[in-house]
Amino acid sequence: METAAGMYAGLPYITLYWLSGFGDPKYEIWESKKASIAATPEELSFTVYLAFPLEEAEDCRITIRRSDGGLVLATDWFPEEEFELKSFASQADGSVLLQSKYLREVFFIHLRKEYE
Repeated sequence: METAAGMYAGLPYITLYWLSGFGDPKYEIWESKKASIAATPEELSFTVYLAFPLEEAEDCRITIRRSDGGLVLATDWFPEEEFELKSFASQADGSVLLQSKYLREVFFIHLRKEYE
């Protein structure tokens, strides 16, 4: 079985879209810090910073790992929770979109080879 880190090797540009059922704004866009990406055989982790809306926010660490049930996302925002992820791969450009289950918080993680 391929590891989470192995699946996403070569996709150093990461954008996280966060849709929230609470508060304003209802969505945020976070960008990865390419130099912060760390991969081990068990997990892929990276730091993101707020790109939209433009306001002060602390960076956050995101971890993607394989669990018994598939891929999960863990984040500093919700330290006691893991969010199950579903993977969608693009045949056209090799990018990957990971989507969390629809709950009060929904995450989309776009991993790609080039910055758009």
